[in-house]
Amino acid sequence: MRVSLKQVTKAYHQNSLVLKNLNLDLAEGGFLFVAGDSGAGKTSLLKLIVGEEFPTSGTVTCGGIRLIEGAGSSLQIRKRIGVVHQDYRLMKERTVFENVAIPLFFGRHGRSTKPLNFMGSAALRLTEEVLQSLGLSTKLLDAKVKELSGGEQQRIAIARALINKPDLLVADEPTGSLDHDHTWTVMDLFQKLNIQGMTVIVATHDRDIIRKVRKPTLHLSAGSVRVDERDGACIF
Repeated sequence: MRVSLKQVTKAYHQNSLVLKNLNLDLAEGGFLFVAGDSGAGKTSLLKLIVGEEFPTSGTVTCGGIRLIEGAGSSLQIRKRIGVVHQDYRLMKERTVFENVAIPLFFGRHGRSTKPLNFMGSAALRLTEEVLQSLGLSTKLLDAKVKELSGGEQQRIAIARALINKPDLLVADEPTGSLDHDHTWTVMDLFQKLNIQGMTVIVATHDRDIIRKVRKPTLHLSAGSVRVDERDGACIF
């Protein structure tokens, strides 16, 4: 899924700009890191890209559809986007299976997949597969999320974002609670999915990840950008 931002400004208050005249054109199948200190606007940028918030001025387009508040086309395109929130947003009183498989209830929209019965055997199989890809035991399926460690909860949130095989994955600090080995399990999976055609955007403060993965990086500072472009995968 192609992602395009043109002259995007975001302000939550009249005299406080979070993002200033930001331009971005990430091709379908691209991989982009978003870096910057706390408060630089990383999370705001990701919320604009997934249609959770909307720009004060400028345009945001995903998959050729301009994201406009309340528009049906914007709601449809969001179903093709997998999102990993920094605060996970899990249903902690529910089981791991219920949390990971819930997107299947709304139909599978990513990469030419077909809708599935939420309670069917295919849903269980997909849930087991995505857990295993993240180094999680399928024995956790019946465990309540509140019983898990922070690192396990973070990987459950990633599994939920991936189960629909989205066209675009947007992840906000997806490795913040993970140890070294699990961090690279996640990053290796993201790179594998990207090679298969998924567009990936990852916000991170981990410079070691950015240095080793070597993908285009958008550096945010006080709402403005500096670009470290590598491999020609991203045009600004």
